Amino acid sequence: MQLKNCSECGRIFAYINVNLCPSCLQAEEEEFQKVKEYLYKNPQTGVYDLAEATQVAEHKILRWLKMGRLEGKKFAALAYPCESCGRNIQEGRFCLSCSNKLAQGFLKATTPEKEDDDKRSKPKFHTR
Repeated sequence: MQLKNCSECGRIFAYINVNLCPSCLQAEEEEFQKVKEYLYKNPQTGVYDLAEATQVAEHKILRWLKMGRLEGKKFAALAYPCESCGRNIQEGRFCLSCSNKLAQGFLKATTPEKEDDDKRSKPKFHTR
C-alpha cells in the first residue's frame, strides 16, 4: 500500500489510482454531479459561466472535459484551448491539425530512413 498526500487538502491517504483522499474524492464527485445536472438544464452554458453558476472551480471542469467525463460534443458552448496552438476544441488535449502533426512526427521518428542510391555503401577497390 502506498501512502500519498491529498492534492486538495494535504491529508495522508492510501493511494488507489487517484490523488485525492476519500472525502475529497466524494466532494469532487458531488461537484461533478452538480455540474452535469446544470449542463443538462442549460446546454448552451460556457465553461466560465458554468463555473460561476455552480461554484465549481474552472480548472476542475476543464480537467473533466479533457478526461472525457463531460462530453463537449453534446454541449456546443463547452470549448477550451488546444494545448499546442490555442484553437478552441471540445474534446481531448489537441485539435485535429495538431494531432495530425504529432502523429506525423512520431511516424517520422519511428520509421527508418531509406538510403539513397548514391549514399549506399558500394564495394571499394584500392590499388597502388
